[in-house]
Amino acid sequence: MSRAPRGPAGPADGAPERLSDKALERRVKRWWAGGPYETYVQVTPGLEGVLVEELASGGFGDPAGYEVDRGGVTLELDPAEVMRANLSLRTASRVLLRLGTFPAASPEMLYDRARKLDWEVQLGFAASYALRITARASNLQAGDEVANTVASAVSRHMRELGLYPKPAAGAPLEFHVRLQNDHATVSLDTSGELLHRRGFRRHVHAAPVRETLAAAMVLSGLADEPELPDVILDPFCGSGTLLMEATDVLLGLQPGRERGFAFEQAAWFRAGRWREARREAERRAGAAPLVAAAGAGSGALPRLLGFDNDPRALDAARRNLAQAPYRHVEVAEADSTRLDLDSLGAARGLVVSNLPYGVRLRGERTAAETTQRFLAQLAASRARWRVALLTTPPEAEIAQDLLDVEQVVSTRNGGLDVRLVVGTAA
Repeated sequence: MSRAPRGPAGPADGAPERLSDKALERRVKRWWAGGPYETYVQVTPGLEGVLVEELASGGFGDPAGYEVDRGGVTLELDPAEVMRANLSLRTASRVLLRLGTFPAASPEMLYDRARKLDWEVQLGFAASYALRITARASNLQAGDEVANTVASAVSRHMRELGLYPKPAAGAPLEFHVRLQNDHATVSLDTSGELLHRRGFRRHVHAAPVRETLAAAMVLSGLADEPELPDVILDPFCGSGTLLMEATDVLLGLQPGRERGFAFEQAAWFRAGRWREARREAERRAGAAPLVAAAGAGSGALPRLLGFDNDPRALDAARRNLAQAPYRHVEVAEADSTRLDLDSLGAARGLVVSNLPYGVRLRGERTAAETTQRFLAQLAASRARWRVALLTTPPEAEIAQDLLDVEQVVSTRNGGLDVRLVVGTAA
């Protein structure tokens, strides 16, 4: 990956007249009317199936037209849906708006096609932009040559409109240029910071699970169940991420409700359209079956419980859960391999947990022993317990031996290969 160096100098005598506000507005209106546009929604590899379900249930595009590959889904979205996708998708990592895909076997080909893109609709009067270059199986390689070629193409296009943006690392708008098989795909990163950065988990402890993966675990655990569980338990709760995501899912709260997005800096962004997109997201969330089942207030929610035997982890969890709407979540210090699960009052329970492994283990107990002892506790309980458990591959095999397993998903967490195991305690 490389970023473009600074581009050419600003205007000189005899430069073209600057694009007027009204002229830019006309171009933006035409662009809005020309949608939908190809969009790529990134996800942690292995979680594509959960993302597809989210997209379909959220009314994003036509499911028959989804193209799924490892790490994302390509579909057609209009600009309002692009904004709503950033706001409401729980498992997505990033939303990339495709600006063009074209042959690019040489710098000349790349320059000629890149300069024809509608850069003014994206950049408008912005003074700078960032470039992110990646390359695979192509004659052109990621580096200064490609970055300079794209920057020159942008400069050529924009200076004809009397505009002179320059490439600069850290600019609010970033364009991704992906070279693969001698073709270039140019996209606007509409998200900015990765979408797992919700802004709610302000305190963390060792080896936290990403919010997007936590949401995928909750959605997988609740999927295809005829009714809500009466207890949702995280027996190794750490800083409380899974319990926070479970609350948001049950209440239909938008994961991006308190953060900003890069598309707000794009020339095509309109505050009125954004308000409409937010209202549409809230309308759809309010009509979701889980939200209807949970009711309007926290009193109708399942009981949400978290345990951990690390006081520092619990301190982080309590501080995270002290904010609305998470205050109803109960956490306590306990060794979850010795819990009296029947005392929790569950008839239909759900366990969602990032099982301890590696740096999260304390004392001499191994990950395998912890997994085995906890699942034995579940099996001995009188309640029906459905589970969505995250662990490393050896412990996942133990879990499969002790559970009625519905699915095992291979993915990544914190740089480690992990398995999401979904099933029911035998």
